[in-house]
Amino acid sequence: MTPIERFKVDEGVNKYGVRKIVHFDGDQIVSQFTCDAEPIIEQCKEERVVSAGERWGDGRKIGTLPPTVLAQVFAIQGVEERKKFILNYLRANPAFVSFDKFLKT
Repeated sequence: MTPIERFKVDEGVNKYGVRKIVHFDGDQIVSQFTCDAEPIIEQCKEERVVSAGERWGDGRKIGTLPPTVLAQVFAIQGVEERKKFILNYLRANPAFVSFDKFLKT
């Protein structure tokens, strides 16, 4: 019997909307995580409209990170490094920003 050298297992979508697919390719195993970010992007778009013209303040929400990015955030040990990663991510991905004034800084 010839062993199967390449196949994948789709574990489906979890309660956070993240799909996990595990790829088996010879002696390599790769986990792939994806998510449909469209609902988050639409929510952020609505929040930008609602917050238009508002001022900065303590506790101001500036954006939402997709669940697939949160694992990267949680892996960062230092508070300042984590904050820098989040701010850079939001600047690089403005569709996830929910407060327009953040993009103008």
